[in-house]
Amino acid sequence: YLGFSFKTIFFIAALVAFLALIPIFFVKEPKVRPTRFSFKAGFSKLSTPLRWLIAAAAVFAVGNFSYMFFILKTQEAFTAKLAFVIPILLYVLFNIFYASFAIPAGILSDRIGRKKVLLAGYFLFAITCLGFTYSDSLAYFIVLFALYGLTYALVNATQRAYVSDLAPRNIRGTALGTFHTAIGIVTLPAGLIAGYLWDISTIYTFYFGAAMAVIAVILLFCVKK
Repeated sequence: YLGFSFKTIFFIAALVAFLALIPIFFVKEPKVRPTRFSFKAGFSKLSTPLRWLIAAAAVFAVGNFSYMFFILKTQEAFTAKLAFVIPILLYVLFNIFYASFAIPAGILSDRIGRKKVLLAGYFLFAITCLGFTYSDSLAYFIVLFALYGLTYALVNATQRAYVSDLAPRNIRGTALGTFHTAIGIVTLPAGLIAGYLWDISTIYTFYFGAAMAVIAVILLFCVKK
């Protein structure tokens, strides 16, 4: 809107990111007595419910491909400048909903439980993906990007909080590390699969995302806590 080049925009974003370093210096952590610890021993202590949760989150991550596929789908419905401007504005809308509902989603998970909120988030992602297979108008895209943002608000922090809840206090860091490792491992093949399906037909990518979300829902029911 202000006419900045991409180079300038990225430079400004970098400066803002550096500002995040300042508050970290004021964070005070309790002192921890150093102990001998091995990854193998820590992983073996992960409970069965926690392992099911990590499995569900990993499967969901396989279908939770990059937001760029949603952007590309939107661009197909518009031409000229609108094909550039509208997807960006819709991505802004996604972030507005994500930021607006992140705290309420956290409060909700504290009140009714992490599992219920996660189930809602996974299921909502499946609905969102299915919605993108049939959408071709701005009104539909506005609703779907709003739902997409709500999905992130329900899922992202809740998954990590659920891992912390299920992990013994002395290996909570290991549990979170295992969780993020599992997510990281599947991220690359997730993008490759989504891209391959996209080349066949764009709707296959979103069908794939919806199917993985449904499987994640089924796996989450195996978490008994």
